[in-house]
Amino acid sequence: MRATCPRSWIVSSPRHREFDGRRVTRAPAVYVVDDDQSTRDLFRLLLKMIDVEAAIYALPSDFIAAFDPDRPGCVVLDLLMPESNGVETLTRLRAQSSTVPVVMISGHGDLATVVRCMKLGAVEFLEKPLNKELVLETIRYWTRWDTASHQVQQQHKVTLARLEKLSSRERQVLECVLDGMSNKETARHLGVSPKAVELYRAKVMHKMEATNIVTLVVQVAGCLKRDGRIAPRPSCFEPADQGDPAGGA
Repeated sequence: MRATCPRSWIVSSPRHREFDGRRVTRAPAVYVVDDDQSTRDLFRLLLKMIDVEAAIYALPSDFIAAFDPDRPGCVVLDLLMPESNGVETLTRLRAQSSTVPVVMISGHGDLATVVRCMKLGAVEFLEKPLNKELVLETIRYWTRWDTASHQVQQQHKVTLARLEKLSSRERQVLECVLDGMSNKETARHLGVSPKAVELYRAKVMHKMEATNIVTLVVQVAGCLKRDGRIAPRPSCFEPADQGDPAGGA
């Protein structure tokens, strides 16, 4: 049996997004947590076949202590274990990371448990005895997805750092750009000359390291859509810096 999480349970379903894993510089980590020795041995063999770093644990507590939320990868988690069952372990894991893909495995899963796990963020549920090809396909998919997700997060952190370098007036001009205003419209809106607007836009482009307006808009708008990731969108109604002439830094 294979169960996959419906789109409504994931904010943005990875199976309906394209991604590019070409910029990977470190192999993703695949954490396997299962009290059964034969299952752990199977995963040791399988994971040697793909470009991942295996981290295999018999005890959920050891896994939780070692898990690195900043490392892309995925988790393979057994449902029934004596120390802590899969649901309890998944709940503890979500306190550290809300996004890492978790694949549940079990030979005794019932529908209610599957639904509960998926509501906690599990992305797949594979039934034992495991199909080796399906296991590898699943791990390949979710490690690639999580790697791409981490790349996007890193780019957003870079964008935020660049936004923080803007002066108040530059932020005002940036918002006008995001609203599609021309230089003349921006000048009227802010009460400055069109020439000053041109200079401010040039400084925004330089500080944001954008090659053109389209790149700038895509970079900033994409970052601002991530709830809770960055500071609120700069407002044209924020007071501009005093003594921030168009020719300043």
